[in-house]
Amino acid sequence: MAIFSSVRSQRGTNRKTEATEQLISFQLRGEWFAVPVTAVQKVIPMGKIYGDPNNTGISLALHQGQEIMVVDVGHLIFNETAQSKKLAATPAEDNAMRTSHQCLVLVKTAEGGVVGVPIDSQPIIRRAGQSQFSPLPSSYLDRGNINCVSSMIVDDGGTEPLFLLDPEQLSSI
Repeated sequence: MAIFSSVRSQRGTNRKTEATEQLISFQLRGEWFAVPVTAVQKVIPMGKIYGDPNNTGISLALHQGQEIMVVDVGHLIFNETAQSKKLAATPAEDNAMRTSHQCLVLVKTAEGGVVGVPIDSQPIIRRAGQSQFSPLPSSYLDRGNINCVSSMIVDDGGTEPLFLLDPEQLSSI
């Protein structure tokens, strides 16, 4: 028995541990995105969204008597308004779009407020090691007119890459 315990202790001391971060991941327009769990207040069912007459991607929602600014990240990242997506959609696709936004991720801001991000799928909690994070090339960000994304998370396990949303950029809109 002593031999096994010494082998276990040697394994534990030789193993390098990598810091991991817990993320809430979700789909937007067919791509996977994530927000650090530490930046999320909670995920709530999608309620009624109010007031975006100029199709800016910024609107309001009410949750427990509190007004929450809702940021349509699809509009900011893909430069696409929900209205233009609706106009291009068939009636069946329009109905699916209305029911696909099932949740609102409430992201904490640096000022202590909250920003709501509508998502297209049920959120999934994932872990990613620090070595999996890589910054997006500035040329890609500039040419692609990409907003609110700080880095990409690539997993060698065969899962699709995640684009990490920057909570500070979301709240500064």
